[in-house]
Amino acid sequence: MNQNERTRLEVLNRMARGGQVIPLGRAMYLIGHSTAHVRFCSTSSPVSSMYKFGINQNTLRADYEVWICGGADLYYLIPVDTIRSIYEDPDAYFDRRHPQICIASVDAKADFATYARGGRALNLSPYLKRTLESLDDYP
Repeated sequence: MNQNERTRLEVLNRMARGGQVIPLGRAMYLIGHSTAHVRFCSTSSPVSSMYKFGINQNTLRADYEVWICGGADLYYLIPVDTIRSIYEDPDAYFDRRHPQICIASVDAKADFATYARGGRALNLSPYLKRTLESLDDYP
């Protein structure tokens, strides 16, 4: 198991608060009755607070999206309805080489994700280091 996988499992175990975490594929996990799609982004620089995440159709199949920024101490647990609104925004940023992937740029210092033309952004503060229990969705 590499460091990225260990980081993913550490975050998932925090989110589960002692519940079982079951892998369902490369980036999808079952926790209680909920599924989580997990993305890990390392920094390009030790002083950087900027991270980029891609949103695709696989992301939208989960109940939650988890964005891990650099390590297990900084992650966002986001309901998929919120992620879907980003993906379906007509002004969303899409990857030129992979037009089915929407790009969100996370500023972890400000807890914001910019995702569309005009500087449209999502406040990520409500999702910072959340657990499924804290979102009232854990059995």
